[in-house]
Amino acid sequence: MKNFDVKIMEDANKKLLQNESNRNAKNIVFIYTPIKVGSTTLVSSIRISAIEHFVVLHIHDEACLKVLTGIKDVSINDLILYNSSIGKKVYVIDVYRSPIERKISTFFELIEFHFNNSEEEINNYSMEKIKNRFNNLFLHIANEDYIKEKYEITVPENFDFDKKCLYLQENNVHYIKLRLKDSPLWGNILTKLLGKEIIIINDYESSQKKISNLYSNFKSSYKIPNNLLEDIKSDINLNYYYNQEERNNYINEWTEKREQDTIVFNISEYDFYLKISKQNRKEFNIMLNHYIDIGCRCKVCDKKRKEILERVKRGEHVNEKINHNELVLKNVENIKRNLEKRLIEKKVFQKRIESSQNNKKMNMRIIKKV
Repeated sequence: MKNFDVKIMEDANKKLLQNESNRNAKNIVFIYTPIKVGSTTLVSSIRISAIEHFVVLHIHDEACLKVLTGIKDVSINDLILYNSSIGKKVYVIDVYRSPIERKISTFFELIEFHFNNSEEEINNYSMEKIKNRFNNLFLHIANEDYIKEKYEITVPENFDFDKKCLYLQENNVHYIKLRLKDSPLWGNILTKLLGKEIIIINDYESSQKKISNLYSNFKSSYKIPNNLLEDIKSDINLNYYYNQEERNNYINEWTEKREQDTIVFNISEYDFYLKISKQNRKEFNIMLNHYIDIGCRCKVCDKKRKEILERVKRGEHVNEKINHNELVLKNVENIKRNLEKRLIEKKVFQKRIESSQNNKKMNMRIIKKV
């Protein structure tokens, strides 16, 4: 186990876990993946299914860690190993997504960066312009495999196609690698590995963004150039995470949607492109709490969480969020309405009593006269 500067790690871990409830938790799940592989779905699913058992942390890289927590000069791997060293049961989850779909989704997630413009303006661009830029960048985007490259662990020679996942323990940490193509099975896989029932709830899709129509049209109309498809055929990760039949089916699907060769940036051109793009980059909003469940453990949020979980179990589609401030405000408004209703009912009741008493007095006066 790695030796740590205890003071530095204690301070970083306080920022990471943010509150006393999280710091006291015995189990931590790090969803530590590249972008656009289905990680947000995992975050909300585990939170809604088992928040009483797990603190769920979602991090893509050290830059993301700094923005979200203010932590500098401490790696994600150090935080993973440190929490394991202080007695936490730590799980780390990564996801593999098929290469072409992941490249498309990643490109559109960062499309404002690639065109230095807003989504509203990019919506007006021609499909040819979008396609050409994507093809230029194709070989250089969305190639990382975190469990092999970031986690600093020994990965098995072969993927476990029977269990539909990789599961290994190293340094007292439980590492899990899933495939997005198996997402309908994630609930069963994670229930077994985490020891708690996990219900999968789809969360945050590019189809929900302002560029949703452009994104959908691109996916349905895109044809892959021959030279790019040849590169995919030799993709190391595709050959690791897909068996022979799966690879053949995948390549055959895209072979039916191919066109003539295209020009792609070489490494020097891509590096220059990145340099210029970063210099020209506008300040875009960073999506922080874009989950169905942001992880608040108050009674109001927990009540909503249970309601959503029951609805999902019944097969309902859920797209509303567990927003603490909105739920508290709604709760206060409900209390006010109930109080107002009770006051009105009380006044009506009092008026009835007064009316009844007046009627009795009138009847007594009539009887006396008679």
